[in-house]
Amino acid sequence: MTESDKKSEIQVLSERLNALKKNKVDEPLLDDHYSQAHFAWRMVIELVAGLAIGFGIGWGLDYLFNSKPLFMILFILLGMAAGINVMLKTAREIGAEQVKHTSSVKKKESNFDGAD
Repeated sequence: MTESDKKSEIQVLSERLNALKKNKVDEPLLDDHYSQAHFAWRMVIELVAGLAIGFGIGWGLDYLFNSKPLFMILFILLGMAAGINVMLKTAREIGAEQVKHTSSVKKKESNFDGAD
């Protein structure tokens, strides 16, 4: 193999690599252990935030109207319901992302023909 053949072969390989790099799409790391922990923490924080906000509003209203613990109990329950509602929306969002990711992976696998 001559020097010019090696250079042309390297050039062809470089062009192919660059073309593959351009077409590469960054996929979310849904299968990664840490991303699943991220979703779990997100849900826990949403629930705790709902409870804390409900407690704060209830305590403030009880303090304002001197009606302990009527509003605190009521708003803690409302905060818990709101937190659970947000958690369910997050779960639906995560599920939709995973279905989308899975279908795109299956589509790529079905389009793979094994040729260069």
